[in-house]
Amino acid sequence: MSGPVRPYVITGGRSRPSGPDQELALESLISVDPAVLIDELLQRQPGLNREHRRILLLCRELLSIAEVAAHLGLPLAVVKVLVGDLRDLGAVQVLPPAVPPVPQAKRLPATLLEEVLVGLRQLR
Repeated sequence: MSGPVRPYVITGGRSRPSGPDQELALESLISVDPAVLIDELLQRQPGLNREHRRILLLCRELLSIAEVAAHLGLPLAVVKVLVGDLRDLGAVQVLPPAVPPVPQAKRLPATLLEEVLVGLRQLR
C-alpha cells in the first residue's frame, strides 16, 4: 500500500486531544517554548512522529492551528491531536485566540417576523 497515510494512523486512532482543556480552537496560537531542544525532545519521546517534528519546526514562529494544518496539508482534527500531544509534553505553548468568540445571535420571536412579512406584503 503506497497511498497517503490515513489520519487515524498519524494520531494513533485518537480523534481528540488529551489532557486538560481538551478543546483547542482553530484560532489558538501555537509557539514552541524557546527552551525546548527539538532533537533532544525527540530522543526522549520515541512516540513522537514526523508530523510532531514538522509542527515543532513550523511553530518557531507564532502560528494558529489552522495555519499549521494548512502548512502540513493535514485535517484540523489531526493537527489538534498532535498539538495537544506537544502541549502535554511542555514542548509548545498554546495561547487562546486573540479575539473572543462571538456570542450566538438571539432568536427573534415569530410574531416579529410575521409583522415584517405583513409589512412587506402591503408594499406591493
